[in-house]
Amino acid sequence: MKRLAAVFLLFASIFQVSIIERPAWILWGNPEGIEFDPSFNVYINHNTRSEMWRHQEADPEKRAELLAPEHIPVKKTVKIGLKKLVFINQERYIFLALGASQVLDKRRFVLINVEQTLNERLGADDKQYRVWPHLGLISVGTVAYEEGWEVVLWDELVAGYAPIEELIHRGDILGLSLVATGIERGIDMAHRAKSLGARYIIAGNDSAIFRANQILSLPGKPIDAVFTSNDIAAIRGFFRQIDTAGFDHINIPGVQTMPGQLVRSNERKYLLRELLERKQARTKADVFIVPRIELYPHWSEVWANYRKTFGHKHSNPNTVKNAISLLAQGCTRTRGTDVCSYCSIADVADINMPSRDYLAHTFEAYESFGVDMVYNATDSIYEMRSVARVLQELGISWPAMTIYGRSQGVAQNPRLLEEWQKIATERLLVNIGMDSGNEQILQRGVTKSSTIHGSRLEENRQAVRSIRKAGAHLHYSLIFGSPGETRKTCEESIVFLEWTTEELGDQLDICETDIYWLTYGAPVARIFSDYGYAQELSAIARKTISRDEWGRGFATHADKLVVPRQVEEAWYRHFTDIDLDVANEFNDRAATIMERHTGSIRGRAFRPDST
Repeated sequence: MKRLAAVFLLFASIFQVSIIERPAWILWGNPEGIEFDPSFNVYINHNTRSEMWRHQEADPEKRAELLAPEHIPVKKTVKIGLKKLVFINQERYIFLALGASQVLDKRRFVLINVEQTLNERLGADDKQYRVWPHLGLISVGTVAYEEGWEVVLWDELVAGYAPIEELIHRGDILGLSLVATGIERGIDMAHRAKSLGARYIIAGNDSAIFRANQILSLPGKPIDAVFTSNDIAAIRGFFRQIDTAGFDHINIPGVQTMPGQLVRSNERKYLLRELLERKQARTKADVFIVPRIELYPHWSEVWANYRKTFGHKHSNPNTVKNAISLLAQGCTRTRGTDVCSYCSIADVADINMPSRDYLAHTFEAYESFGVDMVYNATDSIYEMRSVARVLQELGISWPAMTIYGRSQGVAQNPRLLEEWQKIATERLLVNIGMDSGNEQILQRGVTKSSTIHGSRLEENRQAVRSIRKAGAHLHYSLIFGSPGETRKTCEESIVFLEWTTEELGDQLDICETDIYWLTYGAPVARIFSDYGYAQELSAIARKTISRDEWGRGFATHADKLVVPRQVEEAWYRHFTDIDLDVANEFNDRAATIMERHTGSIRGRAFRPDST
C-alpha cells in the first residue's frame, strides 16, 4: 500500500492532468459571427446567414432550417503533461486557436491580381486603364475573411507590381489571379514566394482554369493547386480544410492539385460534357457572394483614375465612385453549349441567376460604400429580363451603369433598353462585340453563338439605331483579323465605324478595335489539336494549309502557357489575306477616328486629349 501511495505521489509530482474544452467541430466563418453561451456550454455560429446558397433554398421550412444558427457543443479532452521542474528545460508552446482548424497563431492569405503586359507597356502615370477594381479579388478575399483568415489584397492592374518581399510572410498562403497578360509573371512570382516561406500557392481565373494541367506540370511545381471553377463552395471548402485535412488529403470538386485531369475549354464538346455533369448533379454552383468591398486597398487610386478619365461623362465628375458588380453569371448567347469562337471566359456557358436576397444585400453593400456607377461583369445580361425585373421590384438603381449585351438582343428587343434605363437612371452604357462591318466576315469568319436571322450587318446597324432612339450609350468592338479578312473587309469595318460616329454622336462612347487574339480555352483553340478545323479556316480565306504547316504553326504549341507571337503570325498567314502589320494599320486608323470623335480617346478611356 505504501509503495502504491509512493508511486501515486511521484506521478502527481511529475505529471499534470488538465481538462481541455474545445468545440466538437470546426468553428468556421467570421469570428465576429460566433459567440459562446456558458449557460448551455455551446458555441453559436451565426455565419450561416452569410452563405447565399442557403437563401436560395425554395422550400421555406428547409430554408429556415439552413439559415438557423449552428450550435456546436463543447468537447472535453483530458491532457497529461510534464510539470515544469527546475531540472527540466521545458519549451513553452502557445496554442491560439479557434476550434480545431486554427492551429496557427495567425492564418494569413495574400491574394494578388497579376498583370504583366500593362505594367511593361505603359508608364505609371498612364491611368486610363487603371480604373476598375478586380471583383474576383474582392470575392475570394471575402470568402477567406468569412472563414477567419487575415486577408491581404493587391491589384497589379491598378497599383502596379506587387512588392512580393514585403507582402509575403513565412507560413502565408498566396493566391494568384492569372489571365493571359500575367500568367508567366505569376509563375515567377510563385517561385519567389516559396523561397520567402509561403506555405502554399494557389491560382485561379481564366488562364489558370484552362491551363491547369500545364501549370501543375511545371518543374518544381511552383503552384500547388488550381481552382477550376467559379464555385464559391470550392473556395470556402479549401479554407475550411487546409488546416484540418492537410493539403495532401484535400478532395474538393473544383480544386485540382495534380496534372492529368479532364481539360476545361469553351469548345462545344467540352461544354456538352459540363452541361451533362451539371444536370446529373442537379445543383447549381454557388457563384454569388456579397463582397466585402472594404477589403480592397486601392479604392482611392481607382476613383481618382476614373474621375480623371471618365468623370466628364457623369453629372458628378469630381465625386463619382465606380465599382464592378456581378448581378448574374453567364452569357445568354451561349444557350449552354455555344460560345463565340474567340471567347475564353470560364463558365460563360453556365447561366446562373441570383436570389433576391443576394441582389438586395449586394445593393446595400455598394450603397453603404457610396458607389454610384456600376459596371456589371455578367457577360451578357441585357436579355436577362428576370434580373432587371427583380432589381426594379427591389427599388435598386444607380445613376450610371454599364452592361454587356449583343447586337441581336438589342435589335430584336429594343424595349429592354427602357427597362435597364429604369435601373441606370442617368446613364446606361451597353457594351457589344460587333466584330466587323463586312457581311461575309460576320456570317463565316466570326463564329458567333447568336442564332442567325437574315443579315448580321443589318443586325449591328439596327442595334445602333435602337440605342440612339433610346438615348442610351454604346461601347462596341471590331476585330481586324478574322478568318477570311482582307483589306477590303477591313475598309468596310472603317466605313461602319464612321457611320456609327455620325449616327450616335456623343452617344458613342468608344469603338475599340484589336487584332484577332488566339487564347487557350476559346472554341477557336481547336486549331491546336484539329487539323481538319485548320483546313476549314484556311478554306474561308481561299487558301490551303498542309499538315506539316499546321504542325509547325499550331500543334507544337498546344501545351504552352501563353499563345506565342509566332502562332499569331501563322494565324494571319494561313487564314487571312492580311498580316499583323496591316491589322495594326487599321487599328491606328480607327483610333484616329475616335480621337476626333467628341468625348473619346483611344482604348478604354473616353476623355478627349484636350481636357
